[in-house]
Formats: sequence, structure tokens, C-alpha cells
Amino acid sequence: MAPKPEVTIAIPTYNRCSLLEKSLKSALAQNYPNFRVLVLDNASSDETEALVYSLSDSRVTYVKNEINIGLFRNWNRAIELNSSPYLTVLQDDDELFSGFIKESILELEKYPSAALSVAGIRVIDIMDNLLTLPDDILPEGLSSGLEYLHGIAAGRNWPIHPSSVMMRFSVLEEVGPFDTLHSKFSIDFNLYFRITSRFDIIFLPKELVSIRHHEGQDTQLRIMPGGPAPLAVIAERCDAIAYLLRSERAKDDSYRHWLVDRLLHLNMRRSELTSELVPGLNLSWAERLEVAIEEIITLISSGQTVLLVDNNEWGCEVLSTHHLIPFLERDGCYWGAPPNDAIAIQELERMRESGTKFMVIAWPAFWWLDYYSGFREYIYSKFRQLFSNSRIVVFELNISI
Repeated sequence: MAPKPEVTIAIPTYNRCSLLEKSLKSALAQNYPNFRVLVLDNASSDETEALVYSLSDSRVTYVKNEINIGLFRNWNRAIELNSSPYLTVLQDDDELFSGFIKESILELEKYPSAALSVAGIRVIDIMDNLLTLPDDILPEGLSSGLEYLHGIAAGRNWPIHPSSVMMRFSVLEEVGPFDTLHSKFSIDFNLYFRITSRFDIIFLPKELVSIRHHEGQDTQLRIMPGGPAPLAVIAERCDAIAYLLRSERAKDDSYRHWLVDRLLHLNMRRSELTSELVPGLNLSWAERLEVAIEEIITLISSGQTVLLVDNNEWGCEVLSTHHLIPFLERDGCYWGAPPNDAIAIQELERMRESGTKFMVIAWPAFWWLDYYSGFREYIYSKFRQLFSNSRIVVFELNISI
């Protein structure tokens, strides 16, 4: 029987000795016969070094940087120092299940066209309690990388957590290492999008990794509202659309136009986030609202009932000449954002049946047009768009297309 290919588990770390111990022990507990662990200590001042040496395991190589070189450069050290045909970068606060390597390699050896595999995850907090993230369910099995990028372009919340990834090292030699093309917050997105623009990807539905969410980690920065990190994520998504535009798929005119529409929308959202970080770059919040109200009055005759999708930031009292109903609503009061696309569509149809003829999506809720991709595709394919700009999108709900 041919020997199993070697795998390197690289663990970049900095001052997380207690969490690192769990992470490192989970790596060493793999039921796979041929792997090495590379601990990349980014100049920690705690007991990291003592912990690693206390394990006395020949499979572990410890490398300590003389100074802290930052997460980006330390992650790329994993690529620089790797000598195995397969590489995974395990974050120092995550843990692998014992079968992670075995099952990941099994799939990658089965499908040579795949550049990386993504295992199912379990999300826990600092106390090991189970958490639920608002992520969409990932596909299963072998998938075209372009199909994954299509989902990203469409607005699917399909994050790939680095600790769940096994990469074929020969692919990294082709596409290059981690890069800070847009930011230091999204180097993993940037790499995975570059890879999937050229190669297939495998999704393993089985949970093989525990991803720990807690305060103080860089991954929390890009999901928190405000700040520069969400801006970087949108920039990476624009790149994903660019990769699709230069693919064979874009030879289809309708698909190319769809991609252009998505790119224009994301670019508008990126400009809005930029305005929040650069005061005075655009109209103030009050000025935008004043102009938007004027536009609604011009577009929709007074007395009409209008569904207002505003994230509950405008409020239905903002316009006395029309009957504004918050969406979603219960007994005339704002109910909150829908839990999923199906509920959004169901509630929209309920309001249409009651006689509501117009829907206004205001800029504070433009994120709906990404997050609720099924709802977006439904309204754009079914109803006439009366108006659209950087403040409002208006649909006539009584006119189908």
C-alpha cells in the first residue's frame, strides 16, 4: 500500500497559551499516520514556548519570530516553511476533530481537480458552549469554484473558515500566498476567491472542526457593523464578480448583465461605507432623507399604502401624505428583519393580497438586497421596478413582469 501523503498543520499564534494548548492537542490527536505540526509563534510574551516544549512530541516544529510581524506575514510563514503536499492553517483558538486530516485527504485524493476542501464546522464560544451563526448552508461534495463565486456574487453568506480548509500546496505555488490586496482583515477571502476562480472545491458536510468565537479575535472585526473591515469584505466580493466576468460563464449576455448589476450594487454599498468613514464625502443622513422623501412624493400619489423597508431607521411617521407600513410588520408595528427568504416572500405576498401596491426599499436596508438573495431575485423577477438610485428602490407590486 502506498504511503499516505504528508500533511502540515500550521498554527500561527500570539499570546494565547491556554487556547493554543487545546488547539495543539487536537492537532496531535489526528487519526492520520503522516503529519507534522508547525507552531508559528509571533513573539509571544506568555508561556507559549514552554507549553510547546512540554509536549515533547517529535511531530511538532516550533518557530518563534524575534519580533511580532503581524498576522498576515505570520500566516505566510506557514507557506514559506511548508514542505508537505497538503497544508492547513489552524487558528490557535480552534480545534480539529480527530478525523479532520483523514477525511479531508480522502476527498482531495479522490478529486484531483479540487484545490481545497472545506470541512463542516461546529461553532463554540470561549466556554465551549455551542453557538449558531447566521450563515447560509454550504453546498455539499465536489463543486465548481466558479459556482461558489456565483453564490458569493449573489449574496449568499458562505464564509470559509480557515481552520476548516485543507489546501493542495501545488495550487498555492500557482496562485500565490495570502495577500493584503484590500485589507489585513480579509486575507483568507482573498486567497480562497483567487483559488476558486481557477479550481474546483470540495465541501464536506460532516463536522470536523470546532470554530471558537470570542472577543479580541480578528475575525470578529469584519462581522461587526462600522469600521473598515466590512468595507474590505465588499471589496473582496467585487473581486469575486470580476473573476466571474472574465470566465466562460460571462459569454452569456444575460449572465454578464446580472454580474454587472451586482457589481454596481456592491460598489454603491462600498461608497456608502466609505462615506461613513470619511465625513463630508457625501450628503448627510438628514439631507439624504429629505431628498428621498421628495422622490417618493413625486413617484407615488398621495394616499397610497406603501411597504417601507428601512431597517426601522426612517420610521413610518416620516411621511404624512402616504400610509407607510413597516416591513416586516405585526399589528402595524415593525417586527424586524425576516429570518429567511421564504418568510420575506410570504409576508410580501400577504401585504399584496391586502391591497398594498408599492414597496420602497430605503438605503438603510440596502443590505437586504445582498443578504436575502432569494427575496431579491423574487422581487426583481416578478415586479416592475419603478425607480432606483442611491437612496431608494421602488417597486410597483400590482404590476408583474
